[in-house]
Amino acid sequence: MDATAAFGVAYPASAPGTGERGRGLFHTGADAETPLVTAPLDVVLCVPEAVNPGAEEDSPCTAAVRALYARWKDSTPGGLSPPDAIVDFLVRGEAPKDLRMAVALAWSRRFVPAWRRYAEEVMPAEYESLYLGTEAELEALQDETVRRMAVGSKANYAAGWAFLEEKYPAVLAAMDEDNNVALAPFSPADLEWARATAHTRAMSGELGGGACAFVVPGVDLANHSFAPNATFGTSENGDAFELRWDLEHSTKKRRKPADPGLGDEILICYGARMPNALLMLHYGFMDPENPNDQLPMECTLPGARRLGSASVADAGKALRDAGDERAEWAARCMFAMADPTCAGGREGDLRCVAAMREAAAEWEKAAATTMAEDEAALEDDALAPRMEMCVRYRLMQKRNVAAFGRFLDAVEREAAEEEDE
Repeated sequence: MDATAAFGVAYPASAPGTGERGRGLFHTGADAETPLVTAPLDVVLCVPEAVNPGAEEDSPCTAAVRALYARWKDSTPGGLSPPDAIVDFLVRGEAPKDLRMAVALAWSRRFVPAWRRYAEEVMPAEYESLYLGTEAELEALQDETVRRMAVGSKANYAAGWAFLEEKYPAVLAAMDEDNNVALAPFSPADLEWARATAHTRAMSGELGGGACAFVVPGVDLANHSFAPNATFGTSENGDAFELRWDLEHSTKKRRKPADPGLGDEILICYGARMPNALLMLHYGFMDPENPNDQLPMECTLPGARRLGSASVADAGKALRDAGDERAEWAARCMFAMADPTCAGGREGDLRCVAAMREAAAEWEKAAATTMAEDEAALEDDALAPRMEMCVRYRLMQKRNVAAFGRFLDAVEREAAEEEDE
């Protein structure tokens, strides 16, 4: 019996499996309108997105979340609802939603057998999130901005234990209550695991008319794509949290997906505007085709608000016609900061190109490794997963700058053709 069966999770049109993204969910060929996964709402983890600690009465959303946990004693195996100290923190605690979700998950893992089994059999024991990286791994990024983000996030998350000790000691005390379960004392490492898990598995939805974060067994197996084919949320009757094939292409800037085929991987979007820095920081992976990444500012700054948008558009079209997708991506990045008035004319544009080419060369020169060295490093089978991610990131950045160089070549070619005419 799989670890979701005790929750009453059903897979009407999908099944867990393994594909190119690792473990995930795959369509079983049923009708597109059949739910992919359904989980009873009364067994999920839920916290309101926003809290109002000073309010005299619970909001409808807060009241709905309280009621959900009250029903746990009847709906979860073991018949146990979280104690008041835990529930009060989840719905009223002056803390980020990820810390509140971490508390929900940590308590459930300790005291609810079904959640303990799900954590042990399905959820990772360790995470590759960048904020958990070592100094050597962060240095391997060769990106000081992203390194600082990771260091700051690590310090912030590490402060969670001290915050609970000072502000919410009853929460920590509830983690060590005697519920006829022989457990080691709750530790900072337990909270760290729960917070990392909350980051990687929480998804949005509504309850009681308000925005909430959920962790849903079964549904959380769906992998990420910037071209998702599935949507998720509470069911129309409010009894379940569902994953469904996307019939209305709710994510902007993509075509309506085709009807599902047998074996198609079911994909959701973790954040339509999330750059690779944030994917690595919170989820521990990157997407080489991420549309939200940007070129290094050092390379583009000499042409920002100077290079004419017409020249950028012409170069982008030429690159698209040539099938150079990444160089066309560089053109789109540059178009967002181009001069719409084209005041500099052809000569001004060529001066911008020369300045940006020089800046890109300086950026490449400052890098601690070359593309060839990064490619060679990735051939090492002993490379740890997080270090491999860091090397892939810096290689991707170098390839992006190389694509930027091809874009600059295209601007020069288009300018030369214009002069010949």
